[in-house]
Amino acid sequence: MKNSTGKPGEIVVVIPKATWEGEAGDTIFHFLAQPVADLPQEEPMLNVVHIPPQAFGEIFKTGRNLLLTKINPSVKEPKITIQRNVWAKPQIIVSVQAPNEKSFTDFFAKKGNDIVSIFVKEERNRLMKMYADRKFKNDAVAERMAKEHHFTLNVPKGFVVSVDTTNFVWIRYETPNISQDVIAYWYPYTSDSTFTRNYLLNKRDSVLKKNVPGPDPGTYMMTERQIPTLFRAFKLNGNYTAMLRGLWKVHGDFMGGPFVSISTLDPIRGRVLTLEGFVYAPKKDKRELMRQVEAMIYSVRFPDQKKNDKINRMAEMGNDTSAPPVDSVETK
Repeated sequence: MKNSTGKPGEIVVVIPKATWEGEAGDTIFHFLAQPVADLPQEEPMLNVVHIPPQAFGEIFKTGRNLLLTKINPSVKEPKITIQRNVWAKPQIIVSVQAPNEKSFTDFFAKKGNDIVSIFVKEERNRLMKMYADRKFKNDAVAERMAKEHHFTLNVPKGFVVSVDTTNFVWIRYETPNISQDVIAYWYPYTSDSTFTRNYLLNKRDSVLKKNVPGPDPGTYMMTERQIPTLFRAFKLNGNYTAMLRGLWKVHGDFMGGPFVSISTLDPIRGRVLTLEGFVYAPKKDKRELMRQVEAMIYSVRFPDQKKNDKINRMAEMGNDTSAPPVDSVETK
């Protein structure tokens, strides 16, 4: 099978020109190209390329992300289908069908964010798979984290461990123009209130003030509180997890950028492990840089997950109250 083509974050939309220039096309573009919420400057979720059906030949069929449309009276009701690796690999194809343009537009308006999520998660999963491959994986970092800190993490070659203490790790990749960073820190789990937005933000700021200095004495990284920080709770590999997305800044300086963090419960050790990726890239696009560090932190695994699974099952059955309640669950 051919290798898929297209840049990361690019999506080919196959739809007739007249429909694309109407309300249906406006609705599609509104969702696919909506701004990424947690970046300091506006960047689209996906870069949209429109192709009419008659031009959808072999050169476009190998696209990594394809959105196919069908508006025809033969379609009984609106629906979505998902296929993978039809004309190339890796490839995901989402097909949206409806009997007429109005029903298509209404249906896409309801399902637009779900469709975007499918493509964005697929991009992250591709990166995660690549970073786990021997050709790209930094085995030295992964083995060090497993041996010394009891978790594994897939990061690409080129990243180095710059700080490693009893409860804080800093892994970095730097060029003259950009810096991609992954940090990990952990602390005892003592209360359900740990997995709340305010607790995690306050813990983040206290850890960063101590461990991530700025360029000058007295400067340090902190959360930009003037911009809302996104928060979501879900399950990652069976373990309760909370995610934060927002902006960071340096107290006493003008540096700043986006960050994403996940804090996951490690029941067998009674600890919360937080992994965070952040980027510093002045005047550069940051969407793909952030997706790369996000793929790294989502690769986290505990070597004795089977023991954690047992504890989690007990908590779900009501035999153990040490695990926090799950308000919003997403199975990974």
